[in-house]
Amino acid sequence: MDTTSTDRELRLEVAHNVRHLGGYRTRGGGLTADTTIRSASLHRLTERGLEQLREREVLTIVDFRSDVERERDATPDTRRFGIRVVHAPVFQHDASPAGLAGEFPGFAAVYAMFLETGASAYRTLFETLAEAEGRVLFHCAAGKDRTGVAAALLLDLAGVDDETIIADYVATERLLAPLRGQWLPQMRERGFDERKAEALLAAPREDMEATLERLRERFGGAEGYAREIGVSDDAISAVRARLTA
Repeated sequence: MDTTSTDRELRLEVAHNVRHLGGYRTRGGGLTADTTIRSASLHRLTERGLEQLREREVLTIVDFRSDVERERDATPDTRRFGIRVVHAPVFQHDASPAGLAGEFPGFAAVYAMFLETGASAYRTLFETLAEAEGRVLFHCAAGKDRTGVAAALLLDLAGVDDETIIADYVATERLLAPLRGQWLPQMRERGFDERKAEALLAAPREDMEATLERLRERFGGAEGYAREIGVSDDAISAVRARLTA
């Protein structure tokens, strides 16, 4: 890798786990561009935070959250700043790791499910990136699971190596640390014991390793996945150009 996750962080008032995907070395010898940004939920944004988004030339937000999540934690109105929000739910029922009934099967199993059930959402992300002006920010609630799968798809399409993609995913644990004190009590209230609650906030490298392996075995990689879910060749080329410009 060429820069650290700290170098990629964008400070917004107030949002967490916000960082662009630029500065990663690709297999072709180039670097990824900083035109695409990943993030946790933006519902805490202040007026100044909205101004900061516009100052950073973010003109489009892709929100992977369900209708229930968006209603509960509503993003402030971005339209007066010239920023559009595209709703692209990966799931409508609670298919998050915390919402799964019974024993948690591990993030790799959940992410494999996201690739299937979230196909429409990820297609929307690809197609939005292909035609959008300005920078595009995509997010879910924590910016870890639904967003982590999306970031892996984009970085793989750009030609970034697996070790770098995994490191980008694992960095989420550190960047979400400020929220742990808030989330752990909430999860305990939902019936999770301390150990399971801690596990659900983790970003284990082995689960992203397994996700990338499945992506290659099942689809031949992110490009094959994009085609499988209905993204046109022209859109795939446009997304790759945005990511590597």
